[in-house]
Amino acid sequence: MNSMFYRGADIFDRGQLLSGFALHIEKNRSRLLPEAAIPEGAPVRELKGGILSPGFVETQANGGGGVLVNEDSSPQGLETVIKAHRQFGTVAMLPTFITDSQSKYHQAIANIAEAVKNKMPGIIGGHFEGPFLNLEKKGTHNPRYIRQPDESDYTCYAQYGEYLQHSILSLAPERQPKGSIARIKPFIPHINMAHSMANHQDLITARAEGLTGITHLYNAMAPMSGRDPGPIGSAAELGLYCGIIADGIHSHPFALAHAYRALGADKLLLVTDSMHTIGAPHISEFDLMGIKVYVREQSLVNEHGSLAGAHINMLQCLQNAVRYMHADIKSALQMAVSSPAYYLHRPDLAGIENRDSQDIIYLDPQLNLQEDWR
Repeated sequence: MNSMFYRGADIFDRGQLLSGFALHIEKNRSRLLPEAAIPEGAPVRELKGGILSPGFVETQANGGGGVLVNEDSSPQGLETVIKAHRQFGTVAMLPTFITDSQSKYHQAIANIAEAVKNKMPGIIGGHFEGPFLNLEKKGTHNPRYIRQPDESDYTCYAQYGEYLQHSILSLAPERQPKGSIARIKPFIPHINMAHSMANHQDLITARAEGLTGITHLYNAMAPMSGRDPGPIGSAAELGLYCGIIADGIHSHPFALAHAYRALGADKLLLVTDSMHTIGAPHISEFDLMGIKVYVREQSLVNEHGSLAGAHINMLQCLQNAVRYMHADIKSALQMAVSSPAYYLHRPDLAGIENRDSQDIIYLDPQLNLQEDWR
C-alpha cells in the first residue's frame, strides 16, 4: 500500500515531543498532521503508545559489522559500518578514523568525502580523531603517528572541504601551533578538543580560533579542579557541544548525570565510540595493535584488564540516558537526534517530515526498537 496513516504514538520532531499528531507515509515519504485531520476512510494503523522519531545521528563510531574504519574506508567498508548501526536505530553517522599514518589519514578523508559527494545513504561526513593529540593523553592512539598538522594536511582539507562541511576534527588545542584551528575551520567547521591536557585558558584561546566541541567528555582530558575548571568545568560557560559515551563504564553513571545537569540536552551528544564489534556478534575477541582485546558486555577489555573501547549502540545509549542521567525521554531523544543534527548543521535530520520512511524509528513504551511498525 502506497499510503498509510499512523496514530496512537507520540511523535518526536525537531526537539519536541508531540501528542495528538499522526504520521502519514505516502510513497515512502513522511508528513506530519493532527490526528483530527486524517481523512475519513483513510487507511490507519493504530500504534499502542510509544514514540515515532527520526533515527539517531551518531557522531563517533570507529566501525561496525566487523569493519574498522581505519582498516577499510572504501565504499564497501563504509556501507558495512552504517548497515551494522542501522539495525539499532542509527540513520546518519560520522564514521570515525583515528590516529594513523599520514597516507592512510589522507586516503580516509578522500574516501569519506567521496561517499558524501555520492550521497551514500547514512554517511554525512567523517570524524577525524587525531593525529593532532597530546601524548600524555594518547589512550589507545598509536604514539608513533601523533604529530602536528603540516602543509600537506591543509592541502588535503582544502581539496575535499566541500564535502566535509558536516564533519568533525578532534585535536589537542594546547599542542597546535597558533592559528591551526582557524586554518582548518573553513574546510571542517566542527573542531573538537580530544586527548588533551588543555586548561581553561587553552580552551578560551581555542574557542576564539573556532573550537566548537569536546569529544567523549571526561575521557582522555585533564580533570576539573577549583582553580582550573579545565574542559569539564569550562564546557558549559564556553557553549561547547560535548559528545559523551553513555555506557556507564567510560563515565560513571553519577558523572553522566552530572554532565546532563551541567550542560543539558541542547549541548550533550550521545555517542557510542564503538568498534567493529557492533553488529558483529561472531566477534568475541580480536587483536588491536598486537594486544588481545575481548568483548565484555558493553565494553572491550584488553589482555591486561584495561578498557580498550566501547561495545554499545545508540539505542542502548538512549536507554542509558534515561537510566543513568535521569533524563526524560524527550531530552534523551534530543541528545540522540536533534542536538547532534543541529551541531553538524543538518537541521533536516532533526525533523520527521519529508523523510524516507526507512529513516524513521518506532520505540515502544519500554524504549525498545520495533522494526515491524510499518
